[in-house]
Amino acid sequence: MKSISAIVYTSNTGYTQRYAAMLGRAAGLPVHRLGDAALPRGTAVVYLGWLCAGGIKGLKKARSHYNVQAVCAVGMAPASPEYASKLSGQNRLKGAPLFYLQGGYSPARLTGIYRPMMALMGKVVSRAPAESERERAMQEAFSKGGDWVSEAQLAPVLEWLQV
Repeated sequence: MKSISAIVYTSNTGYTQRYAAMLGRAAGLPVHRLGDAALPRGTAVVYLGWLCAGGIKGLKKARSHYNVQAVCAVGMAPASPEYASKLSGQNRLKGAPLFYLQGGYSPARLTGIYRPMMALMGKVVSRAPAESERERAMQEAFSKGGDWVSEAQLAPVLEWLQV
């Protein structure tokens, strides 16, 4: 197993928190919310954060405190290698592996600015013609919500950790 000491995460609606808990159980590692983690500076961690406009929430703060060895980005879109590659570049991961995990979407769980922002995004997405299966899936997610959290999606992370 890689020399990772903990799982650290940031969650807004609970999907990322669920993945962090699952990963911690499977890997036998302690799990800490980013703001509550009492780990020594420089501790080697796997960081999980939710996506907002292509950015991984909390990643900058996690990097400033910990030695982030791998990143799991949790979003509502279906996974694709192209999307993961784009996220890796946008978030300047510089060699740390990025794992994309499809989480969920529940408008009722959104708080603050994110509720009207996602409502507007949902209107834009639903009006655009869906030309691909991915676009149709996003339209359905915005109209019906969904929960796609599954242990199976953690398989590449666990393989990387060599659990």
